[in-house]
Amino acid sequence: MIAQEKKQPKINHILTLTILWLFVTVSDRLWFAFDNSVPAWDQADYLTGSLTYWRALQNVQLFSGEWWKHFWELSPKVPPLTYILTVPFQNIFGRGADEATLVHLFFSGILLTSVYSLGSKLFNQKVGFWAAVLCILFPGLYRYRLQFLLDYPLTAMVTLNFCCLTFWYGKKEEGRRKKEEGRKKVLLFLDREEGTGKREQGGKKVLLFLENFIGLVSAKIDKLFPDQSLKDWLWVTAFGLTFGLAILVKQTTIFFLFTPLLWIGINILKKRQWYKLIQLIYSLCLSVAIFYPWARTNWLLMLTAGKRATVDSAIAEGDPNLLSLDAWIYYGKLLPYHISLPLLIIPIGGLIFYFIRLNKKQQNFSSQLHSFQWIAIFLIGGYLICSLNINKDFRYTLPLLPVLSILLAFGLMQFPGKVGKQIRYFTVGLAIILMLLNLWPVGGIFLRKITTWLSPGATYYAHFGKEFPHRKVIAEIVKTDPYLQSTLGVLPSTPEINQHNLNYYGALQNLQVYGRQVGTNFKQVEQDARSLSWFVTKTDEQGSVKRIKKAQAAIVNLIEQHPNFKLQKSWQLPDNSNLNLYHNQFLPIEVNPLNKPQEKVKLDYIILSPKIRPGTSIPITYKWSGSWQELQSGLVLLTYRRENINQPQTELRNPVFPKNQVSLAGLTQKPGLSGNFPGLNNNNQGNKPGFLVEKPITQFIHDRAIGMGSLHPGMFQANESEVGFEVIERIGMLPPSNIVPGTYLLEATYLNRETGASYPIAVQPPVRVEVDPQAQILPAPELDLVTQLRMWGQKLPLGIKGLETVFAEVARVNQYDPVQDYTEQAEQTLTYRLQQEPDNLEWLYSLALAQVLQKDAEGAIATLTRITELDSQNPFAYAYLAFVYLYELNPGAAEIALKSALEIDPDQPEIRSLNGIAALMQGNLVQAWRELISQKSEVKSQK
Repeated sequence: MIAQEKKQPKINHILTLTILWLFVTVSDRLWFAFDNSVPAWDQADYLTGSLTYWRALQNVQLFSGEWWKHFWELSPKVPPLTYILTVPFQNIFGRGADEATLVHLFFSGILLTSVYSLGSKLFNQKVGFWAAVLCILFPGLYRYRLQFLLDYPLTAMVTLNFCCLTFWYGKKEEGRRKKEEGRKKVLLFLDREEGTGKREQGGKKVLLFLENFIGLVSAKIDKLFPDQSLKDWLWVTAFGLTFGLAILVKQTTIFFLFTPLLWIGINILKKRQWYKLIQLIYSLCLSVAIFYPWARTNWLLMLTAGKRATVDSAIAEGDPNLLSLDAWIYYGKLLPYHISLPLLIIPIGGLIFYFIRLNKKQQNFSSQLHSFQWIAIFLIGGYLICSLNINKDFRYTLPLLPVLSILLAFGLMQFPGKVGKQIRYFTVGLAIILMLLNLWPVGGIFLRKITTWLSPGATYYAHFGKEFPHRKVIAEIVKTDPYLQSTLGVLPSTPEINQHNLNYYGALQNLQVYGRQVGTNFKQVEQDARSLSWFVTKTDEQGSVKRIKKAQAAIVNLIEQHPNFKLQKSWQLPDNSNLNLYHNQFLPIEVNPLNKPQEKVKLDYIILSPKIRPGTSIPITYKWSGSWQELQSGLVLLTYRRENINQPQTELRNPVFPKNQVSLAGLTQKPGLSGNFPGLNNNNQGNKPGFLVEKPITQFIHDRAIGMGSLHPGMFQANESEVGFEVIERIGMLPPSNIVPGTYLLEATYLNRETGASYPIAVQPPVRVEVDPQAQILPAPELDLVTQLRMWGQKLPLGIKGLETVFAEVARVNQYDPVQDYTEQAEQTLTYRLQQEPDNLEWLYSLALAQVLQKDAEGAIATLTRITELDSQNPFAYAYLAFVYLYELNPGAAEIALKSALEIDPDQPEIRSLNGIAALMQGNLVQAWRELISQKSEVKSQK
């Protein structure tokens, strides 16, 4: 595996690498100093992740298991190591996109050191030096060194992994190779002494004596100083640690290390190197121990996100089919883009010259064979696995480039004498010029054409134009709603204007503004417009919205024409298009400071129609007042209870629903903002319930956080927290469709979500409302999110049919509440209410849903266990419990729950699939095959 050439002159490694690293630092920081661009989609998303971990690490609780669980949950889809390593740089240099990229200086140091060490190990120090130089000049690397993405850190960590693996497993073969080369040098010396190429008998004796003497001395040294074994353990430990850390940078680390590890494993078994096998297993266990906490916490979301990131993205982007030739030569065609033609063609010419020279001189190739073989194993294996991934992207094969640079550097070193030195200097000088022309908008049209030809697709100019208005957009929203957390609906999706970078600049403003892309589903356009108060639109180019063009055009037209939305402000963009910020004049939440302090929360008034119709969303206004701390931490539990419980009840003719369960109404409530939307259907009445109620009810609730959880102290002055505030809510309320007609009286309770303290809120004068099936239907705002969650909970007993609706609604609503605070509100209010009514099955299902959405497995298991006791004849109750057990990697408990479900309904395919997964997780392959595979065959035969 290792090939050493003639004795190398001493080189100051640290000085060499430091000079290269300083060159990278100066080049990158100069580019950032002049650049006024904004991060694009993925870059901004990762920057937001770095801010999330920056906040989490401001209050470290190392000995709290709950803190660690929350810490790993902060990044459920993307491994968080890059985010974590960015935190010190943001602590020292401040928060911002340019400051966050300082972490790449750390990864550049790792990359240059690793490739230099690897090149020196496989060939010699000169090859290592030139390989490090090439890594600086590869367009594929310097482009992504200037962007906050995970691919450059991944490239550095994979190279470090491969370097540690080479130093570990190459030790034994290196000794054998050195011995063989030493023997050949002695033979060559004797040949030269003879002059005729014939060795005399005395020479043979000398050779034999030297071999025996060297072997004896080596054995004694190994016996007295077994430090080689210690070095092996150090290198294999380094590999285990770096492999685990690399997976915490990005899971695709496995793509590049799988083939070398497989090759080593096969070699170890073939040669029966059991000591090496123990070391390899030890290193892999060490790696698992490092990434396991994150993977254990997020394994389900990691798998589902992986499917979206590969299959769904490949279909959407039109990537080539795996059965086509294009899928396998895709990355090969990108080599000129990754490397540039001069850095590709000239070193390849050197390699060709090397092999021609070998053939002419009939030299033995074995001294370099193992190095080439080892490089080929890494490159070919990584290339094939990346090609096997159906989702193709320019940056997915970047980790192959540093190892490829070693091969190219070796080729560059094969040109002899002064000519070779001139070729190397010319090649590197040309690459430096191309890098400058690719990164800076300098030179005329002629030079740019030459640059495009020699280094295609590598242009990444620093933006010298005026700054984009992202910070101004966020500042305008904060100035207008200083006490609220706002969600901004982002309708265009261009690299410069998109939901991710506006969300990032909102996160920089103390997380007061979140950006979300809405208007992606035509059926939900009206709900999107009702649910948010802020939108941005853009003239001219809308970006990557082809798949949602109809919905996007509809919501843009709706926002720009509806009388409730007014143009708040407009900014001209560098491309001369306009960015427009619209604000809803019908404020759902309004916060105003008072002139006097106030402690406890008070209900000042309620505005609603004296008569309301059941099953129909109605407009209602609440005005609360109190101290900021009480209002922000406050949950209100509002109960509308029938006054005269003994008055006759009107019979309700509804379909039969499982015993003790009740329904509110369907999920597709469509009240207007305060009027009709042009061009869209306007329907103020909810759909009929999806299942029926056995008995009517005489109370309904309207629980939630004050201000629907959107109160934010972002603009507080020093003395403002001491005064009182008023909060006005203009929202929708939904009386259940099976509510008994009559007069209802409001009761109110305050619950502090931080301390758990509660107290009754006086309702003076008393608020009474009459429920009348013939009452007039009034336009109403969107329902609060807690009410919507309780509606979804009633769909859970229906199984997969109900879940399809729930999943669609959760995906929609999570755009409106980016932190999903509504799930916490629902959990706390329902937990409080179930203390009074522990057998309320409707509330229990809703509570279980809220807990599952928060990934609170322990709480969900307790709730679902209670549900199975009350709803013991519903197989889906047991299936939900089993699913949570599987999420907790407890297949034994899941199998017990599924046994009860299968006794009730043995033919339910979803339940049988869960049973198959539980069997598979326990190693019962026969049962897993029967449940998972044979079930599919049965379904096909039925079709």
